[in-house]
Amino acid sequence: MEIDNQKLLLSAVNILLQTINEQGLEDDEDLAVSLEGKEAVKVLTETKNTVLARGWDFNTDEGYKLTPDSSGFIQVPYNVLDISGVSKSIVMREWNLYDKDNQTRKFDEPVSCNIVWNANFNDITHPIRHYITIRAARVFQARMIGDGNQYTFTQQDEQLALIDAKESEGRTGKYNMLESSFGINLQQRN
Repeated sequence: MEIDNQKLLLSAVNILLQTINEQGLEDDEDLAVSLEGKEAVKVLTETKNTVLARGWDFNTDEGYKLTPDSSGFIQVPYNVLDISGVSKSIVMREWNLYDKDNQTRKFDEPVSCNIVWNANFNDITHPIRHYITIRAARVFQARMIGDGNQYTFTQQDEQLALIDAKESEGRTGKYNMLESSFGINLQQRN
């Protein structure tokens, strides 16, 4: 079964347009000429990046090795939303890794990092994509119209969508109390 990825995005755009009582779009040609549709895509992208930057199980790699190039620099891929070193104080500066402890951008060996990756809207699982869409709809509606009554309605929808997204995250993340930050902190106190 092939999935029409553009229909997933267009469906999300139409949900955003509904919050401002605009007619839904039929296809890419409609989207190309609709100012509201273009703005909806911008808000969806902004919201997607914000939500994904939190780091979910499906878009986070722990201990991912990045290798220096022949000059010793480690360029950070452009689809990285957040990055940190596993055992060193590593940050990103000008899309290269920077070792804060040694104050250098040059590395002699690969560096293990915790990375939060960006993802294409159409490649995200439904619960997360739905949460992004509903959250974006609230933001879009507030920016375009600012109707407080409608805002409350979409805020409730957003909370329900977040619960669904977190349940999906819990199924894929295989979290447990002993390995979570809460469990580790609790064990350290005893």
